[in-house]
Amino acid sequence: MKKILITGMSASQASLNANRRSLSFAGVIHDVLVESGHEVVMCDPRVSWSLEDVEEYSAVIVGVSPITSLSANKAYGALNLIDLLWEDPRLRLLVDAPHPAQISASLRSVHTNPANLTKPFYTYRQGYQLAASESVSRRLLGTVDRLLNDTWPGTIYPSLPWRDSFLVSDELPAGARSGIIGINLDSFLVAESAPKGDVEKIAKWVADNRTSAWTKKVEKTLALPVSPMKHTKGEDDRQVSSQILRSVGSLISPHRDGTWWTYRYIQSLNLGVPVATDWKESQHIGNSWSVLAATIEHLSDGARRDLAWDQLQDYMSAIPRRENVRKTLEDLLGLHSKIGKEAYAVR
Repeated sequence: MKKILITGMSASQASLNANRRSLSFAGVIHDVLVESGHEVVMCDPRVSWSLEDVEEYSAVIVGVSPITSLSANKAYGALNLIDLLWEDPRLRLLVDAPHPAQISASLRSVHTNPANLTKPFYTYRQGYQLAASESVSRRLLGTVDRLLNDTWPGTIYPSLPWRDSFLVSDELPAGARSGIIGINLDSFLVAESAPKGDVEKIAKWVADNRTSAWTKKVEKTLALPVSPMKHTKGEDDRQVSSQILRSVGSLISPHRDGTWWTYRYIQSLNLGVPVATDWKESQHIGNSWSVLAATIEHLSDGARRDLAWDQLQDYMSAIPRRENVRKTLEDLLGLHSKIGKEAYAVR
């Protein structure tokens, strides 16, 4: 058993409570590692941390977000931790945002105008007062420069079975591209059998992004209305499941740079609800993933359940099995080697 720290720049990367409300990829990593017998701490990073504060961990995962975004309210602590561990073999970075290019853009923004890192607008961020001090600000700006110009430590991102890693790495700074590795952990999320029993359906679709250009385009081909999976930002996964379960299907939108991993794929299929997404990408894992939303709409409830089951089987056939995924994740974190804290201690 190893002790692992998971943290990052946003709540979805650093808060277990946030992940219990709405599961993110960092939360999946946490659960897989716990299920594998490891002790995992998921908490906010601190600007005040020193190496002594993290010496007990065999691996440290730090999520990276666009540091100028509103959601990156833990960016200062994360930058501090990245600075402390930059040459430490325990450090792994995590990129889980659907627009990796925004990370590069935000780094360039701060690099060009250093005042953007600690401008008064960010006083709500954790550790702002300490981060704004001259000595700490200088050090954090140095970390920004490293992320923009140097070779990154090993970096993990959530992969889909139909997306190639170069499509992600090309959107990040050049230094990140050689060490970025995608991993899909969905085999730990999938239901072991098809859902049983009939649920009264409402004649509507649900969409993960109701206002995206893709959703609006698809909506023009449909006869039934489209509702958001989340009516308010505060709704949790349980409430989203209720919306999905009573719908005829889930519309899961690609982003500007293509499809991106989301729990909504497996969440929908586990509920026996078919998914329509960008078929030009998803079709590569099976015919069930090439069915258009307009076609799904005209199927019977039973045929839609069968399609969802076929989609789930095709999806699972395209990703690694649990034991292989477990070993891959542990290998990526160096948990099977001597590059943990013991190795670093004798450097």
